[in-house]
Amino acid sequence: MDNKTWKSNPPKRLPSSLIERNLRTTNLLLRIGLQTSGDMIFDLLMGKSLNFNKSLFSTKNMHSTVETLKQLRGAAMKFGQLISIDEQLIFTPELSKIIQQLRSSGYSMPPRQVKKLLDKNWGQGWLKNFDNFEVAPFASASIGQVHKATLKNGSKVAIKIQFPNIRATIKSDLKSLRFLVNKSGFLPPDFNLEHYFKLCEDQLITEADYRLEAENIYKYKEFCRATEYLQVPKVIEKFSTDEILTMSFEEGKELSSDNMLKKSEKNKLAEKLIELLLDEVFIFQFVQTDPNLANFLFKPDGDKIVLLDFGSCSKVSDETKELYAALLDVGLTLDREKIKNFLLNFEFLPAETDAELNNLINELIDTVIDELKIDGNFDFSNSKIFDIIKAENLKKFEKMIPKKLLNGDFVFIQRKILGFLLFFKSLNASVPIIKILKRYNSSMKN
Repeated sequence: MDNKTWKSNPPKRLPSSLIERNLRTTNLLLRIGLQTSGDMIFDLLMGKSLNFNKSLFSTKNMHSTVETLKQLRGAAMKFGQLISIDEQLIFTPELSKIIQQLRSSGYSMPPRQVKKLLDKNWGQGWLKNFDNFEVAPFASASIGQVHKATLKNGSKVAIKIQFPNIRATIKSDLKSLRFLVNKSGFLPPDFNLEHYFKLCEDQLITEADYRLEAENIYKYKEFCRATEYLQVPKVIEKFSTDEILTMSFEEGKELSSDNMLKKSEKNKLAEKLIELLLDEVFIFQFVQTDPNLANFLFKPDGDKIVLLDFGSCSKVSDETKELYAALLDVGLTLDREKIKNFLLNFEFLPAETDAELNNLINELIDTVIDELKIDGNFDFSNSKIFDIIKAENLKKFEKMIPKKLLNGDFVFIQRKILGFLLFFKSLNASVPIIKILKRYNSSMKN
């Protein structure tokens, strides 16, 4: 969060008590109810047919929701980020701009609230340990914000400060959000929402433990010893608690399609991220599961990728590793029927499909196969697969949602895969993906 963002989106005290947060979400639901009713009454008076979902997800309601989530932060905003991995896939362009705010900005704590938290964790007089401490955060996320500072020994550090009472409010926040999801109409009636809400809740509780995040950094540092292109920050134990995480400040370019990178650098970056994900699944069996681009920095000079955030990590079970190995093996056959049979056997596709859904599944698989068969690099920017995954096909894709309950590690890995694919598309990257996948497949068999 730079000074310009700080001024245009001034800090606000974050509500920390359960009563205050519940009042905010209750107020939001009341506003949404009144606005939805008003829109439906207006449509009725104008002689238009009533559409509850259209009224529920109106621009006014989305503004109200995003504004409340930005103020609440915590689990409420994290959930908003989880469902808005790529707003262009579901929402209209107008609503896309609103939803995008959940990933780009949000209110930060005012200095007074920051000092109170630091006093609690470091004790009075903590400022004497620093030559400089920047009051305005340079980054702000769903459950905390990050400040830049300089220690007395001259070391530059990034200090991640957790918003107050986050862990105690997670269950309450998610309970309040169930209403909107249940009423959204995006999910089929037999979808087990409780299972996936529980996965989300467990992940958020884990992410709110900064001691555990520090342990994740140590683990990743060990993994990276044999991987020259990866770099992780160093934890400064003296200034780290379960609510404060202090790390070395790392330099690099933020990942963005707007970066002035050469085409060759963009391709190299995409290739390295694919290799990183495959290493995480098959070698480390430990995945940093959040595809948020703010979690990565790129150093073009040395082709290094800096990983910044380790709150959202997942251990990959042997079962999930074997599943991905089998999926990789059958995928490389480039045989539609073998791939479909595999997906059916593992219940990733419904056993019974109508002609329309069967044609859509065939189109998806055939499109991927045809594009992978082309010699050389896979061109993400010109891939037709993204033309199939669009809003008007949303109802059709609902029928493809697996009925089986998926494991948490598999769910969050899939989210990271989707996030990476969409980023590669925005980069206009071209990658020798078949060559990479064959190399890992061969390694797995040996």
